[in-house]
Amino acid sequence: MTAQTPTPSSTTTPSWLRALRVIFGLIAIVASFYVLSSPGLAVYTLELLLAFAMIFIGISRLTRGLSHRLFSKAHRVVDVIAGILGIVVGFAVLSFPLMGVITLIFLLAFATMVYGFGSIAIGAIVKRLPKWVRAFLIVMGLLAVIFAFAVFGEPGIGLFTLIVLLSVSLMVHGIESIVSALK
Repeated sequence: MTAQTPTPSSTTTPSWLRALRVIFGLIAIVASFYVLSSPGLAVYTLELLLAFAMIFIGISRLTRGLSHRLFSKAHRVVDVIAGILGIVVGFAVLSFPLMGVITLIFLLAFATMVYGFGSIAIGAIVKRLPKWVRAFLIVMGLLAVIFAFAVFGEPGIGLFTLIVLLSVSLMVHGIESIVSALK
């Protein structure tokens, strides 16, 4: 049995879909510039999405905990508590937007700090890695820890970083979408 060669129609993307990818790519690129020119609105939009996600996830966990009799009682109790906390946190973020932004920044800084300490530990402990890799891990870990402490001391650094990363990711996604549509 021989492998069949795909026909040209099965390997090409329809022109309407390619056009749609170009349009979405252009929208992402425009959005990346908009994020840089209007960072407050971009952060507020992220915060709203986070708040509504917390509320919907909370409702889902709450209803699952109250209705799924197949789970153990302990599992259901944890779902109910997590659901209530999710709903409360979601509404708190909607009610106190600044609290949500600062919490998000501190969580990202904490995660960066943990990552940094982990990189330092791996670089110091794992002897089978080449010396240059171990040195790189230690240096990058130290930079991550320094950055995390800088964000804890000055949350504006974290906010600026969040805005730049959002803008860059939108730009990269937009370019990738356009390039893949034009191939």
